[in-house]
Order: sequence, then C-alpha cells, then structure tokens
Amino acid sequence: MLQFGMKPPVSYADFIEECGHEINWDEIPLLKKWNIFDTGLKNELARTRAVKRGKDPDKYLRDSDGVDPFIAPLAHWAVNHDSPMDAEKYLDKIRWEKIEEIKSGHYFDTEYLAAYGLQLQILERWDRINSGDGMKILQRLTEKI
Repeated sequence: MLQFGMKPPVSYADFIEECGHEINWDEIPLLKKWNIFDTGLKNELARTRAVKRGKDPDKYLRDSDGVDPFIAPLAHWAVNHDSPMDAEKYLDKIRWEKIEEIKSGHYFDTEYLAAYGLQLQILERWDRINSGDGMKILQRLTEKI
C-alpha cells in the first residue's frame, strides 16, 4: 500500500513494464475519471495564474469533459501561497486524495493497478523534488504561465 510522502517502492517505468503488457490502459474507467479531474485542476491553475499575471486564460486551457466546482478555491489558494513547495505539496495531496476516492471499492483489479500507477507517479515526482534540485523543478512548474 502506498502512502503520500513515502519513497516509491518501485519505479513507474518498472511497474508499467511488469503489468502494462496485460492491461489495455485506454479501457479503464478510473483513468477517465482521473483525467477529467486532473485536467480540470490544471485548467483552474492555468486560469488563476493567467489572471494573476494579467494574461488571457483561454489560450492556456485544455478541452475537458467536466468541471468540478470545488477545484477553483483549491487552485486559487495554491497559486497565491507564498511557498511554491507547500503549494505543490498541497496540490499533490489533493490529487492523492482524489485517486483514493476513485479507487474505492477496487482491490487488485485493473482499476486498482491504474490508481497505483498514478500514485507512483506522484511519489516519483516528490522523490525528484526532494533530491536536491527541488526548487528548480518547482520554479519551472510555476513559471509555465
């Protein structure tokens, strides 16, 4: 079982190598739910950052199949937080909790494996951030818009 903040027990690449041949990732409903949520979060972050910088947000937004009305205040808080590290950790905890929510009721089926892979990606990201160049990585993330 994975927990936010732990060191990844296996790399995402190794995980995909081990189970990826047996799974058709395009047919997993959990990933569709995840993509809708994650695209909505990224869009709201882009919108908030663009407005903050006096830019037109529409050119930064991606097509999305849905909008979660609870995302806007989360994105607003993260964009306006003083510490990029704390803001990114906050956003990834939100992502982690969403994965936990959408994998509920799945126990070692393809949906569970997809959620495991998503969480591995978050753990690997924080492993890279904590490796020493973390602030450089975070600066690049927040300077995209």
